[in-house]
This record gives sequence, structure tokens and C-alpha cells, in this order.
Amino acid sequence: MNNEINEHVFEIRYKPNSKILDYRGTWAEMVSKHMQLSEWRILDNRIDIYDKVNKNHAFIGFSNSGFSCNDSSTKNYFYEQAIKLFSYISKFDGFDPEPFVERIGVRSKFCTAYEKGFDDLKNRFASKYLHLTPEAEKAINAKMVDIGAPLNFADGLGNFNTMAGPMEKRQMVQFITGRKESEMPEIGLYFDIDYFLKPNRNMKVDEINKAIRNFAESSWDKHEKVKSLILGA
Repeated sequence: MNNEINEHVFEIRYKPNSKILDYRGTWAEMVSKHMQLSEWRILDNRIDIYDKVNKNHAFIGFSNSGFSCNDSSTKNYFYEQAIKLFSYISKFDGFDPEPFVERIGVRSKFCTAYEKGFDDLKNRFASKYLHLTPEAEKAINAKMVDIGAPLNFADGLGNFNTMAGPMEKRQMVQFITGRKESEMPEIGLYFDIDYFLKPNRNMKVDEINKAIRNFAESSWDKHEKVKSLILGA
């Protein structure tokens, strides 16, 4: 079991393009070779290309495409692979080089193991990150047994929604996909951040790639800062 688990997904949704359906077989083989992902399958409206352990997974559909990665070992690995994929498919015959983008987003999930117990992590989270006022504690008049909340923000890059809190192993498998319970720590700090924009306009490949990188880098940085704040350096 790793001390920290992470999961990342890039997705772009664009105006439906029926031409993509005509190229599914050819594109599956080309992307498999380019991304060094050995497995692929062709569905009715998309293709999936992935490795045998499903660490990296690319998909191309008539209305959306994307890339996911489990356990990115460095800050830049995930977004470099996502950019590598989108830069490649944007040059395909039949793929719009400047698609009309309805939504572009990057979602990252992190879980950091914590060995001092759930109650200790809960108290750290409550005192450092999400603090109840004395008035709120008085109004509730009860012992807090768990804590966590969705918080929504916007910055110069776009909108982003977050969910964070202490978690036990049984909860983690509900939030982090494709993992066995044995891969999870007994107790961990969970942080989920979903960056997105809804441009509703045609976008150039360079713009899309810049957004992927900016979202992924900012998500990683925010996670590191929140983790440091709650758990210490």
C-alpha cells in the first residue's frame, strides 16, 4: 500500500461529431501505439484504449474525449500524457482541429494515509480547515463524529469544486474508483478537486492543452497546501 493514492481524469465535451464513428477501428490502433497502451475496445459511440492494469486509460467519443491516470508519480506525468493524447487525436482526419467546446475539465482525487487514528485526523481537519464557530457548536449541542463538506470556488483559471475530509477505508472505496479495499489505508485524508470551464466556443488545441496543464498543476498544488495545512510539513 502506498502512503498516498491519487487519481486524475481529463475530459473535454464538444459539439457532437458523427465522423468520429467512421474511424473508430483505425484510431484505436493508432492511439494504442502512440500512447503505448496495449488494450483497446470499440463501443457504439466511442473507443477505449488502456493498459493491462488500467493505470492509464484514453477514450475518444463522438461528443467527448479524455484521459485518466491512477497514481501519477509526479506532478506533471498525468497532464503530459493527457496533452500527448489530445495533441495527437486533434490531427486526425475527421476530428475537428478547433472543436466547439461545451466543457473542459480536470478532476483529481488524493488520499493520504494517516496513522494516528480517525478522531485525531477529524480534530485536525476541524481546527485547521473547516472550523465550526462556538455559536454553531452550541446550537448543535452534540459530539461531532465526522466532518467533511463540499466547497465551491472560482479563480483566474476557472471554477473548481472540492470535497475533503478524513475517511476510513470502507468510505474510500466508494469515492476512489477501481481500487480494492486492501489497497486503501485504514485512515486517510481525502481531497477531491474538480476544475472546469464551459467556454461554449471553438477552441484551438494550444488553448485546450494550456487549460489541461493549468488545471492539473493548480489541483496538485492546492492538494499539497491543504495536506500541509492539516497534517503538517
